Amino acid sequence: MPALAPPILPASRWSALWPGRCAHCDARSGTPLCPDCLQRDLPLQPRCRACGIAVQTDGALCGSCLLHPPHWNGALTLGDYRFPNDRLILRMKFGGEPALGRWFGDLLAARWLQHGLPRPDAVLPIPLSRQRLLERGFNPAWEMAQRMARGLGRPAQAHSLLRVRHGQAQSSLPLEARKRHIRGAYACTPRWDGQTLLLVDDVMTSGATLAEATRVLLQQGAAVWVAVALRTPLDPAS
Repeated sequence: MPALAPPILPASRWSALWPGRCAHCDARSGTPLCPDCLQRDLPLQPRCRACGIAVQTDGALCGSCLLHPPHWNGALTLGDYRFPNDRLILRMKFGGEPALGRWFGDLLAARWLQHGLPRPDAVLPIPLSRQRLLERGFNPAWEMAQRMARGLGRPAQAHSLLRVRHGQAQSSLPLEARKRHIRGAYACTPRWDGQTLLLVDDVMTSGATLAEATRVLLQQGAAVWVAVALRTPLDPAS
């Protein structure tokens, strides 16, 4: 069976929002990445079905997930969080470009359907604290979640999962400290008995943020899948 190619979204949708140049190679493009850079930098390749790390065989589990499987049902990611893809995330989060979040959401929805993954009952973003939201002006995960929900024909829920404790950014902490730091940061009051939720975030590194949010949603009766724009690859030295 031939390998699937990454979906290429219509340029017309983005021509009014994008300056007409590929963010990676500067070629003329009506989308953030031209088709060549999309194929090269966000390829459709085998990834661990539980955490999104690149693996050798499609649908396999990585060694870490074999030993310590996450509590969500499965994960989808577009590519690795490294140069040059990391510049897209930095531009989105710190450069005030929510349109990039919507583009990531469209790509995630298209790839979700390509993989034939189950459609959730609702799509939820990883929420920001009120302070972080005021600082940034928007939640990148919400921009992604709205567009992914639209592509899957499902509702997006902005306030079902809440960040109830502000703290230091996870990206600024050592990996071993992230699980302790994020504990108790989220709350969810609605019951989701028997329903499947899709959690959306921009980057997964240790997985601590998604694991804590999943824990809270499982307590409310939900089954959980996760989708992230980019996945931090394993350190070759580890």
